[in-house]
Amino acid sequence: MLFSLVSFRKLLVYSCLASLCSFFAPALLRAQESEGSSPLELGRRVVPDVVGIVAGPGFYAQSGSFATGCPCTFTGGVGAGLVVGLMYEKNLLAPNANWRLGTINIGARLMYEDRRINAAFREYENVRVQSLAQPSQFFTVPILFRHLAEASFPTFTLTPYLTWNPLTIGIFQPFVQVGLQGGFIASSRLTHTKFVLDRTVRLPNGEEAEVNFSATESNRIVVQDSTFAPLNTFQLAASLTVGTDIPLGTRFRISPMLQYLLPLTTINPPGDFRMTAWQILVALKMNLER
Repeated sequence: MLFSLVSFRKLLVYSCLASLCSFFAPALLRAQESEGSSPLELGRRVVPDVVGIVAGPGFYAQSGSFATGCPCTFTGGVGAGLVVGLMYEKNLLAPNANWRLGTINIGARLMYEDRRINAAFREYENVRVQSLAQPSQFFTVPILFRHLAEASFPTFTLTPYLTWNPLTIGIFQPFVQVGLQGGFIASSRLTHTKFVLDRTVRLPNGEEAEVNFSATESNRIVVQDSTFAPLNTFQLAASLTVGTDIPLGTRFRISPMLQYLLPLTTINPPGDFRMTAWQILVALKMNLER
């Protein structure tokens, strides 16, 4: 299983690097600029450049672990946040007498991502509880607590990509994208809250006692509220996206898509905490007039 995961990551990274190399393919760009210069190019379909806005929810899953100051270690966190930004695409190849395998574009998305994750665990602690009937007596009893860590990482990302639209099915124009995403974490916040789950316990003398945190007189207390540290502000991820273009008239189209982000860097160096993402995005695209 581990070998398959490593092989998949390598394959996805190699695909992303190949898509970036397309930015440096002058021969393809010159071929587009000279369209219609020979009889073979007369049947070429002109594909305009595209700009658009993109938005949707992102869903995040934790791999590895991170620690708070207690110290407490958290694993298995999940979360969700808003993703919004701009995109641009430029055509590299369109169907013609020499190229019949669909349309290939290069593009980029500049996005703001509200990355959030919540992780929790439960544990019993032996707590010294005072008897109300006999204030001079104290008993040590096991109490169940819940620890909740809420971490947020507002991030700006840039994702250059290569997109392939192999065919058209009715009004649908499905596509596949591979890219490499670079991100900058603008800020961070880590909040650790501790909850009493056993609000009432029975003491060895038969008495029932209510359990609260003395500092707050409630069943919860904030153990830590600070920035996340250590923090790797630069993030790198491989991107794989599938979706479809749906025309809205002659100049506009709407494009629902699903993007998977495989993290290539950790958030807490030298730890192993990463955030894998699934993003359900919708782009409103506009063709640029030539």
